[in-house]
Amino acid sequence: MAQDQAKQIRAALYARVSTEEQKEGQTIDSQIAELERFASERGYMVSAVYKDDGWSGGVLARPQLDLLRDHAAAGAFDAVLINDVDRLARDVTHLGIIKRDLERKGIQLIFRKLPAENSPTHNLMINVLGSFAEFEREMIADRTRRGRLHKIEVRGKYLGSITSYGYRYIPAAQSATKEGALEIEPAEAAVVRQMFELVDREGLSAHRVVERLNRLKIRARKGSRWAKSSVLKVLHNEMYVGVWYYNKLQSFEPEHGHNQQTYRRRIKSAMRLRDRAEWIPLQLPTSLHIVDRDQWKRVQDQLRRNIAFSPRHEKHSYLLKGLVSCAACGSRYVGEPSHGRFSYRCAARCKRCPLVSERILDQAVWDEVERAILDPELIADQITKLNQQDEKASSDLSAELRDTANELAQLEKEESRLMKAYRLSVITPAQLGSELEKLGTRKRSLQARDDQLANNRPAAEPDVRRSVASYCQQAAETLHQFTPGERQQFLRTLIKAIVFDGAEARIRAEIPQDHGLKWPDRSNGNLESHAPGRIASKDVQQHGRNPSVPLTFSLIARLPLPRH
Repeated sequence: MAQDQAKQIRAALYARVSTEEQKEGQTIDSQIAELERFASERGYMVSAVYKDDGWSGGVLARPQLDLLRDHAAAGAFDAVLINDVDRLARDVTHLGIIKRDLERKGIQLIFRKLPAENSPTHNLMINVLGSFAEFEREMIADRTRRGRLHKIEVRGKYLGSITSYGYRYIPAAQSATKEGALEIEPAEAAVVRQMFELVDREGLSAHRVVERLNRLKIRARKGSRWAKSSVLKVLHNEMYVGVWYYNKLQSFEPEHGHNQQTYRRRIKSAMRLRDRAEWIPLQLPTSLHIVDRDQWKRVQDQLRRNIAFSPRHEKHSYLLKGLVSCAACGSRYVGEPSHGRFSYRCAARCKRCPLVSERILDQAVWDEVERAILDPELIADQITKLNQQDEKASSDLSAELRDTANELAQLEKEESRLMKAYRLSVITPAQLGSELEKLGTRKRSLQARDDQLANNRPAAEPDVRRSVASYCQQAAETLHQFTPGERQQFLRTLIKAIVFDGAEARIRAEIPQDHGLKWPDRSNGNLESHAPGRIASKDVQQHGRNPSVPLTFSLIARLPLPRH
């Protein structure tokens, strides 16, 4: 009689497995099979099966769990069979909510690994196990975090993930070495280099790069058209010059999410940048570099300048727009129109740097630039002095390079001694592996430092006076013929920054060697089609200098004293 009554109990089966548990080989089907055997032994009739595959126990809103609770309210079954407490929830609060909700609907909650009874002791046991499940969830998260840190900081390995455009990650299961590996994707890497060239060589904005790529029918990774955000993500990515950052982003729960999706596998579904001090850098080997460091820096500078020079909503063209900053607070100087009179003012309205007439500041800066162009010795003398100041720094750099090379040689000898000790059975294989891993970590650190020092080694000094004189001679021929727009374009190419303190403007300028300055070719009126100011690359290269390094110099434009 009791057996016949038991057969009338309609039971629903609920199983859950998280993504991390799937990686460890646990499957949801094995849970269901165990529950079906349990129901058969008890004589229960299985009326429904609910499976949340790949869902964390820390999330309350799960699609199949919600469906189970809805069906429970409709009386679709009499009991719910679950393998263990942690399969239902890994949060004590969530566990209490689900348990009370089902009990209010007259549904019996049965855990296969717990005695089936309804008593205070049984409820206490569920709460205790729920607390352990929550504690275990936190422990798993902490172990995962420490494991990732060890892989990056100690082993110097890239953390496998969906990686940046231009690369592909080979998981350990598919790798011949049984260890995950990062590789360059040649076709994508070519597109990355093209993007950097468009900004570096042609000065294009991110918007123009998007237009160029889509016009050439170059598709993004998933076959879609390029968007501005995707292009900027590529152009700002330091991974292409050999530095990948871990712990760069932080997940958080959005207060007002725009996504109307009912279910999220993660509660903290939004991402934001952490403070840069929290980023953990990983130096990638030279074989994984796609873009040159100098070019990457030039592109970052050009992108900032593109924003500063953008003509959006511009009603009056200021000659020095985007070039002038406040000496007191560092804020940018912006245009200030007032009843037909135009001035520059500090964007932060700093009291220590006054409003200055556009006409006065423009004329002072232009006169000083013109004076320098017409007298190239002023520029050449400054560049020579800067090179002399760099000599001591170059000497210190050479000494550090020698020290690094000596340390690397010592590590090679230590590695040879370890191998000899192993062959003589002085140390065990485990000891050998441990010591080699320590040496490998130290060697990678030294090699990264050696590469960094080598990249920072100053180039040989060229025949500066010859190069500057050649440039200035060509510039002077067209200097007096510039229209206001051409004059603005010329200054933007030559001047990198102007710092104004109310009395004088300190100008930092660069003569680019490999790009030259673009000014009008009067044969067709095209401002950007002709560059007569290019310094001959062959002249520079004969003296050993890297032609991509600009010739930097400084000028001071003093404003006229106010009349009393």
